[in-house]
Amino acid sequence: MKKEYNCNCKSGCKNSRCSCFKNLEPCDDKCGCVECQNPLNGIDVKKYSTCALQNIATVKALSQEKLDEEYELPCGCEKVQLKNLLNEYECKECRTEYWYSFCLNDVVQDDCTWHCNRCGECRDWREWHCERCNKCTYGVTLPCQHCDKKGPYRDLIGIC
Repeated sequence: MKKEYNCNCKSGCKNSRCSCFKNLEPCDDKCGCVECQNPLNGIDVKKYSTCALQNIATVKALSQEKLDEEYELPCGCEKVQLKNLLNEYECKECRTEYWYSFCLNDVVQDDCTWHCNRCGECRDWREWHCERCNKCTYGVTLPCQHCDKKGPYRDLIGIC
């Protein structure tokens, strides 16, 4: 998979000012960064969920004992080691996908939960990120609960 971003950071690439780190990618030799400290360097990002990548310091600090700890899947079909839940894991019995949410400190079902890269938090499937106010909001229809009703969406929903 081709890397999409290359940075030119002068401040160490350790926060979201770095385009690579912000987009959950490690820096590489094509970047022009100075004294790079991107916490994703040396990590195969394809092996981790968005939640795990945005909580990479916590993931890196996990002991082998914690990684080997078993968690019961919400379906109740099986117990799975945490190290296998750092990305999507498909239950062998019911074929449902699960992953560990560091935001919620629990195993979550993939089609019921998602991690908002912009807000940095795990969300219910009924929530969505509003580009207008830059917040996640509840509901499967417009308008956003945070935006005023006189916003650009009023014509879409019939509000005067």
